[in-house]
Amino acid sequence: MKFQFLSTSLAILAIFATTHVACQSLKIPQNENPKKIQKSYVPAPEAKELGEEELKNRETAEKLDTHKMLYTGKVVVDQDKSMLEPPERVAQYEGDEYVMAETPPMVEFGVIPATPFWFPEPVDDHHRAMWANWGQSAYYPKNGHFYTSIGDNGSYDAHLYVVEYDPEAKEIGLSAEVNEVIGRPDDMFSEGKIHGWLDFIEGPELWFCTYWSKYPEVHEEDWQTGYRGGHIMTYNVETGDFTDYGVPMPRASWPASRVDPNRRMLYATGYYCEFLAWDIDNRKVHWAGHQPDGIQMSNRVLLIDDKTGMLYTSNRHEDDPEKHFIKYDPYKNRFELTEMAAPPTDGQAGEMRASTIRRNSDGIFYGVTTPGQMFTFDPDKEEIVDLGLCWPGEERYTTSLETSPGERYIYYVPGAHGKGCLDGSPLVQYDTKTQTKKVLAFLSPFYEEKYGYTPSGSFSLKLDDKGERVFIIWNGGFFDYDPENPGSLFKHNAIMLVHIPESEREE
Repeated sequence: MKFQFLSTSLAILAIFATTHVACQSLKIPQNENPKKIQKSYVPAPEAKELGEEELKNRETAEKLDTHKMLYTGKVVVDQDKSMLEPPERVAQYEGDEYVMAETPPMVEFGVIPATPFWFPEPVDDHHRAMWANWGQSAYYPKNGHFYTSIGDNGSYDAHLYVVEYDPEAKEIGLSAEVNEVIGRPDDMFSEGKIHGWLDFIEGPELWFCTYWSKYPEVHEEDWQTGYRGGHIMTYNVETGDFTDYGVPMPRASWPASRVDPNRRMLYATGYYCEFLAWDIDNRKVHWAGHQPDGIQMSNRVLLIDDKTGMLYTSNRHEDDPEKHFIKYDPYKNRFELTEMAAPPTDGQAGEMRASTIRRNSDGIFYGVTTPGQMFTFDPDKEEIVDLGLCWPGEERYTTSLETSPGERYIYYVPGAHGKGCLDGSPLVQYDTKTQTKKVLAFLSPFYEEKYGYTPSGSFSLKLDDKGERVFIIWNGGFFDYDPENPGSLFKHNAIMLVHIPESEREE
């Protein structure tokens, strides 16, 4: 269906007419000429001097890394029955709250060899750099490769990569560094995250937006370095080339972004919940700014109804404690605050944090809230049904949901923000027919005990097109930590490709 857009002038007028916005004085760029950049990965130099804390981190990692995984990028394969043994902290829930798989999966594992491996002491108010993933991954059926992103969370001389995993060759690859591709020198404020989705439309171009790593926002002296805001970009997975579409909205950066492939629109929300709707074919802003009074879109998840083109997310406005769903209609270029809200947890409202990518054959989406409450959402009936907690343990924060090809199973990894290992870093298969949660594997402590690597939490998993393998990117590292007071468990990313036994995925 051909998507009929309102004119850009109407879109900007709509902003002014419905709400007071912080960006009214900005000149929104239109039809910026995209720049195609041909570059390849070049290892970044290591810091000449490390502080005492980072030296200790390196010493600990090299001691625990007995299989030489950290610096080599090699991939190992394991299948072990101990992956089916629940850790003590959640063993009490087996049988009542979840069941265990009978056959352990085969798992490919490798540490992403992103450079630099170690970082100098932070200066001024900049936080310590660390490798982490925050965005959603992608699968390209044409070559059978998986794609994800990592960044060092830096502010100056930051490093940001697209990561490729080739299961046939068992090789981990890195793109050219994104800030270098954009053309930012080391003394210009740069971006250390891709926090939204990596999205294919129909060809090899992987769409994404960049995001700053300074909160709540970039300081004025940082803007004076020439930094303008988050970019819209693509990465061609067949050639390795980037295309930079520039900054669609100055002084905004994008923690949430998604592409509607059917209507060829890119949507994004900023730190202060600025909203961007961008026409991919015409490279024009459809909406850029804040929403009408009483509406503040979440900057963590954007649900796109593949049937109608409507976009949904939760309301963060302080006057809406129940966090009702917001619906954005791109045809009318208007927002609606609905009467629907995600189910509460222990009486407390929670905003939607993740959803399945598209409707199933029954016309519903599956979702999960920030506190871990699962639900179904039917856009046609405007109905939300509570399915209970996604996980019985304490680490329920879940940021990625994947649906099996036959629609029977939903896959996810609870405990995204660095503490999932305390509950065993479980890979969960939710049966939509029986509403049963099955743990396919506890991936911690197995990898800690054998390889010294702690898979502390995952923001993203991706199923292949046949539903046979789950790709997981882990935040984690080589740590000697106290489970009672673990601190930050972010340092070096790793990938896993979990082969689901056929007996455990019959549809």
